[in-house]
Amino acid sequence: MLLGSVLENAPVVLAALALVLSSGGVLYAVQLRSLRRGTDRSPVDSLRETVAGQNRVALVVPESASIDSLAAAVGVQALCKDWGVAGRIAAEGEVTGEDSKAFCNIFDVDLTVIGETGDGLPDCDAAIAIGGGGAVPRLSNNPPVVGVVRHRPTAEENILTITRTDDGATSTVVTDLVRDAGLVPDQRVATALLYGVRAGTREFRRANGVNDYDAAGFLHAYADLGRIEALRSPGVSGDTFDVLGEAIANRERRASFAVSNVGAVPSVSALEESADSLLRLEGVSTAAVFGLHEETIVISCRAEDVRTSAVDILDGAFDASETTGGNADAATARVPLGIFAQVDSRHAGTLDSLIDASTRKALFTAFESS
Repeated sequence: MLLGSVLENAPVVLAALALVLSSGGVLYAVQLRSLRRGTDRSPVDSLRETVAGQNRVALVVPESASIDSLAAAVGVQALCKDWGVAGRIAAEGEVTGEDSKAFCNIFDVDLTVIGETGDGLPDCDAAIAIGGGGAVPRLSNNPPVVGVVRHRPTAEENILTITRTDDGATSTVVTDLVRDAGLVPDQRVATALLYGVRAGTREFRRANGVNDYDAAGFLHAYADLGRIEALRSPGVSGDTFDVLGEAIANRERRASFAVSNVGAVPSVSALEESADSLLRLEGVSTAAVFGLHEETIVISCRAEDVRTSAVDILDGAFDASETTGGNADAATARVPLGIFAQVDSRHAGTLDSLIDASTRKALFTAFESS
């Protein structure tokens, strides 16, 4: 039976072999994928069937959404439009990162911020979770979540799951869906997806395989490369620049986990950018930066290793009663100082030392246990 199948597809197999011998490895991978689809419904067909017949679908990105998640949502929105379905991009919480805010402005992303009960999406018939990791949002079934598209694994069984853990970015997954759908992306969509691939893979420094390069090669033909270069060098405020310096100077690293204390900060976004910056250091795949903001200890954690979850680290480090939000890629925890906020200046140094020592210990212990 196996021999008959091989002989039946001999021309295709020989062509694929010839491509490999002539450095055509990417095309070979695509060919094998198309052969496998002979018996199984392709992911893009499954997605099309899932959204077909709906009037409006919510494309839900995580709280503190990354550029990768936002770009992937733009791509899925384009697919929905091509299939005659309206797609509304929504977020589980506010977008706080400066880079993500800039992305929304430059690509004119009309983002709806929703609550845990799905408030803000009364006219949507269904929802698809885009990007992130960990638990899939439920939205109290208002609207029902019918699918998830991401590059991190998920344990969901009763909804459509398109998860390719051999990809380095969710934008790579979506680019493949766009290509398989036969959709030629317009310049805005192609540029957003290309920027998402590059941001999600840290400029291909954590690309998991040929898929990320293959996706970028496809998008290059349609994207505005000049805009990509401009986006790679955003302006940084003086306050944020100072916080970045503190994070690098005060960092402590164990294995692939880096932790830093930056003291008082003017904004939470400065902490998030600092955590992102620590990930660029050699050998670091998970980073946490903490500081004081409005009488609260705020901890921002970032993880780019699919085996590590940022939100799990923060949940393990601090009491469940404290406020923790986010997902496997990015999470934030807030621990109020409470009565210690009344400490006078004479004992401020002692308080700072206690906060530093206890927070670092909690983070490293949680990371080692994760």
